[in-house]
Amino acid sequence: IGYDVPRAIADLVDNSIAAGATEVEITLQFEGDQSWIRVADNGSGMDGETLLEAMRYGSDRDYDANDLGKFGFGMKTASTSQCRRVTVASRRAAQNRRFEGRCLDLGHIEETNKWEVLVLEGAERGAHLLEPLQNHPGTVVLWEDLDRILDYNDPWGSWAERRMFSLAEEIDEHLAMVFHRFLAGEVRGQRLRISVNGSKVRAWDPYCRDEPRAEELPAKDLRVAGSERFGFVRVRPFVLPPQAEFSNPTAWNRASGPAKWNRQQGLYIYRSNRLIQAGGGWNRLRTVDEHTKPARVAIDFFPDLDAAFGINIAKAFARPPTDL
Repeated sequence: IGYDVPRAIADLVDNSIAAGATEVEITLQFEGDQSWIRVADNGSGMDGETLLEAMRYGSDRDYDANDLGKFGFGMKTASTSQCRRVTVASRRAAQNRRFEGRCLDLGHIEETNKWEVLVLEGAERGAHLLEPLQNHPGTVVLWEDLDRILDYNDPWGSWAERRMFSLAEEIDEHLAMVFHRFLAGEVRGQRLRISVNGSKVRAWDPYCRDEPRAEELPAKDLRVAGSERFGFVRVRPFVLPPQAEFSNPTAWNRASGPAKWNRQQGLYIYRSNRLIQAGGGWNRLRTVDEHTKPARVAIDFFPDLDAAFGINIAKAFARPPTDL
């Protein structure tokens, strides 16, 4: 349904933001067929009942108007799209030393023919699961049995090891784009710090607003029909300077983005300040062109227009509505 590893990790970060986290630590550990990936936050945490419900597909919960979640599938679907065993540990309060642990194990489901969530107690909860929660409340999501990621004949081989290292770079680049407003402190009351294998993720601003020669054109608020009522979409166009007018070559190279200049032009679509579509074209309004490669347009909408923009579970695709 559209997940790759960076998008799946981003879906877990959405949950961390919704839980009020200010720090999210992502760790990729290569240990052959015992390799694991962990996402740990310092959010509000969950009690046992809430955690059990969170592990259920299509979980029953209410979403705030600006919540980054949507369907109640994100954590489970994102995780099991990449691994066969996902374990979640959570601690509700700083003064409470109790940890709640739950696990979805696809191997267990196949063996028992029962779609059940395992409750983990004592020794079943490994050190690398609980270690991030020793000093504060929060939640840890641990991926093990990485069958979709390390699908090599030799999981201990150099190809598998290099894959884990390259994944760390891909995750860093993707999160720097998707959450750049949160990382830069542009979202009121939601300053966020993310690290990947101990390295701080730096916000990647698609519009290079710290460059003196970058140009911001006037914004427009446009009225668009939603499924139940009209909503407003804010459109903010930017034109980046040519290479010779950037402050330095390093800034120009970083501005090119992961897909590089021609493929980073176009529409940048945000849902509740979270980037859904990171450039990559004009959504069939025009073709990608060498002459328009400095043009990038920020389009902002909120969840009341989800249906109009065709948002899917992975939050990896948006289709601007005909009205817009």
